Amino acid sequence: MHLHPDSDGNGVSQRAREILRSGFTECLRMTEDMVFRAIVSERYPLPLAQAVYGEVPDPELVRRDVREGIEADPLCQLESALVLLELYACNQPALFESVPDDDALLTQVFASKRMNGWMVLLGDTKQEEIQRAVNARWQFRFVGGGDGCSSLYVLLNMLARYAFVYGRVPHGDTHLLGHFIEDYTSGLVVGYGRLNDLELALSLAAMRIGVPAVIPRDYPFPLGRHVRADSLDEIVNAVASFPSIRRLLDHPDIPPLPDYLKPEQTQPRFEIGKTWGNTPESFYLLRKGRVEASGVSITGAPESAMGILLTVDAQPLDAFDRRYIESRAARVFSRMPGVSASHASGRLVLGMARDFGLPPERIGESLIAAVRNEFPRIVKLYAEIIFDPERLKALAVEVAKERSERRQEIAAATEESISAFVTCVGCSAFAPDHVCILTPERPPQCGRAYEFIKTGALYGYDDMTNIHHRGLHSGVNSFGTCSKQELVDRSAGEWSGVNQAAARLTGGRITRVQLHSLHEAPHTGCGCFQLILFKTEVPEPGIGIMERGYQGQAPDGRTWRDLHYALGGKQAPGLAGAAWSYLNSPKFLVAHGGRRSVVWASPKVAALLRPVGAGR
Repeated sequence: MHLHPDSDGNGVSQRAREILRSGFTECLRMTEDMVFRAIVSERYPLPLAQAVYGEVPDPELVRRDVREGIEADPLCQLESALVLLELYACNQPALFESVPDDDALLTQVFASKRMNGWMVLLGDTKQEEIQRAVNARWQFRFVGGGDGCSSLYVLLNMLARYAFVYGRVPHGDTHLLGHFIEDYTSGLVVGYGRLNDLELALSLAAMRIGVPAVIPRDYPFPLGRHVRADSLDEIVNAVASFPSIRRLLDHPDIPPLPDYLKPEQTQPRFEIGKTWGNTPESFYLLRKGRVEASGVSITGAPESAMGILLTVDAQPLDAFDRRYIESRAARVFSRMPGVSASHASGRLVLGMARDFGLPPERIGESLIAAVRNEFPRIVKLYAEIIFDPERLKALAVEVAKERSERRQEIAAATEESISAFVTCVGCSAFAPDHVCILTPERPPQCGRAYEFIKTGALYGYDDMTNIHHRGLHSGVNSFGTCSKQELVDRSAGEWSGVNQAAARLTGGRITRVQLHSLHEAPHTGCGCFQLILFKTEVPEPGIGIMERGYQGQAPDGRTWRDLHYALGGKQAPGLAGAAWSYLNSPKFLVAHGGRRSVVWASPKVAALLRPVGAGR
């Protein structure tokens, strides 16, 4: 039975009300004579109290609210009961080890995109049995804090802080808090076996602020967003039934690699007996062309000189695509026992152990298999392995010219010249306001290559990076493209197509993105940005830049943690994330005057920016 967490409680039985009264009375008993004490976090030391009351209240006020509600209408005091749970928790120092501090929270939220969600278990059944059964099929992180209610507190502490940071939920607005937790966080309560009255009351209170639950069929409350299940198999099937619980992308079967290409591992060292491809006339080039049928051809008898032409029939397969796929395919030989490989200067050099005979056709078969495995939307490929000296000589000038043209195309690429931009929603699994807009002049702020996400959008799938999606992006590749459409503001880097894509991919939470400005609608932040760019008035008005890991303070007093909390997962005027490579972009903060606008940078950034006047 699924009901909205704002249900008014009609139809609650007298027995259910008695259970609530019993549970709340236990909360009062547990918190007698206690006072509020800060728990771990500097920013949100008592998040449930801040969420419900807007500030940390007098504990006797909370106790009075609950005490009066016990007799009047206990359903009206569900949120105050959670604050009593926090009052109890903050007086249990041993519990503090289970509550993440400010840095650890950001890390755990970021890591949540690699799993289905967080789970807390209630009930008198051995928890190890449920954990084994659930994670035999899914990927949940089980939150612990000792007994069931303490563990529930750890989860609620994390979810409330999550909503404050990534949902911009103001203190005291439990309605908005509940909707954010329900729609965007991946926390889950599971009850198995017998739940005592305190667990029953607090589990309903957790559902009241948006946390879904899988509960036994005899659960006394017909309220909250829940699924009823008794057996272990039913629970395992039910835990992923809620929209907020993340799921891996469903995709067609990925073509496997042949058995002779083993999983990547450190190969034993061996003495090289012969080498192919390490001569001036040797080459390796992936090119675009028509392929009638996939296959491999061998020209000439194997000698030291070797040319490889890998022809791919796909669209658009521009210069970025060809360079990246070429490089990725060459890595496959690290999986082949008895072979060492290097790819540089337009050659693929293969060294073979003395006792290893490499059939030449296997070179082409391996390259084709590598492309099909990593870029399964590419179907037609043809590999020509050339040992014939005359054929190599005839092709050398042609290959060199094509490679030069490819370099020129990449170097000349601008936001104005390319036909579409690239999008990534891999981090929006935990950051609903975030979508990364990528161009040759605005590379991914996480530091990954522009081509990595671009080729994944066009020819691959993101599941191989184990990204779990929330409801908005269910069934959607994390990597995508968007049309540019009209240029709204050249200096700020605002395009109408980007704005439409941002609105679509964030469910309307973000409607404008300016790629090269911090003023009105800067690029949203994820959580894995390498740098944070920020407006500052100290030492003078301009732009500051700080790198991840910097332990000091900017001249205005802000630390990396301050900036990270302000930017992480959202759009924050005055702030934006970036990769190191963006510092060399011709469009680097062009709306502010580019590098001339930088008035302070942390030491590693400053070293790269000199002789521009960056401070220390």
